[in-house]
Amino acid sequence: MLSGVVGAALLIAGCSDGGTGPADAARLPSTSDTATSTTDTATSASPTSAVETTSPALSTTAPSTTAPSPVTAASIAAEITAAERGIRDTSRSVESVAELGRRQQRAYQLLARHSDLQDAVASSIPADVATAFGFNVAARQAVVDHAAGAPPSEPSSTLPAWTILEPRPIDELLADYREAQAATGVPWEYLAAINFVETRMGRIGGESSAGARGPMQFLPATWATCCVGDIEDPHDAILGAATYLVSEGAPGDMHAALFGYNPNEGYVGAVTAYASNLMADPLAYRGYHAWEVYVASTVGTVHLPFGYTSTTPVDAAEYVRTHPDAL
Repeated sequence: MLSGVVGAALLIAGCSDGGTGPADAARLPSTSDTATSTTDTATSASPTSAVETTSPALSTTAPSTTAPSPVTAASIAAEITAAERGIRDTSRSVESVAELGRRQQRAYQLLARHSDLQDAVASSIPADVATAFGFNVAARQAVVDHAAGAPPSEPSSTLPAWTILEPRPIDELLADYREAQAATGVPWEYLAAINFVETRMGRIGGESSAGARGPMQFLPATWATCCVGDIEDPHDAILGAATYLVSEGAPGDMHAALFGYNPNEGYVGAVTAYASNLMADPLAYRGYHAWEVYVASTVGTVHLPFGYTSTTPVDAAEYVRTHPDAL
């Protein structure tokens, strides 16, 4: 039985229990500031005062006293449009595309916080961005719909015992996804979407509460029955995920295969939406590769930057007190 607790730290609406798949839970892109992918929610580890954390140095610049601009449907649509178009501009540098990916993530987070504006935003999205917008909204909506009848999930007072890593470069990961597709027939877009949902392309290092490990979140016992190599190595884990998906029905029945991987219809719907976006335009991967890690807590949704590391759960209130820019 899989607990799904660690994955909930990146979920929008919680996670599921039970199942026989390799992953502990769906880690969906954070698209809400209240609880994100399948989103930002709680881990199960108990609070402790023994904390070891590091993060990039904080700015000492005084906060601006200028009132923030009001959030409108037009402003959200304009930011999403600029980010989606920029990600697909092949003349841009790697660094520029990565910044646009982070802007894209924040824009969809803002839309999630102002879901009452969604219809108005959609009507302001230009035709060349409409497909990507639709799939990204559908990914979050799949999780929200799945959670609609479930008891509400309470945010945790602690942040997870993770290390936030740099993901492997885009071209290297794409080569691994395509190698796995050639070997198994599983479309590379689904493997990329799983990697994105589970660990933000390998940014999250650390075990789940159920002991799931690696960039594709396998339980070691499951890994031992289906896979070879190093569970923590992106190349081996991606090939392992493809192999496992085939055992669950891929590529002929991707819905069944994804449900076997993680028995949560919200997860299945989100992965399918992201994969469909990649199939519609592979350049969308450049944006997803830049998305960062956010987790929900009792003090709000907290950004865990590259350099964050802890071997024990971290008191969220204390972390935010010492890292105010994390909110």
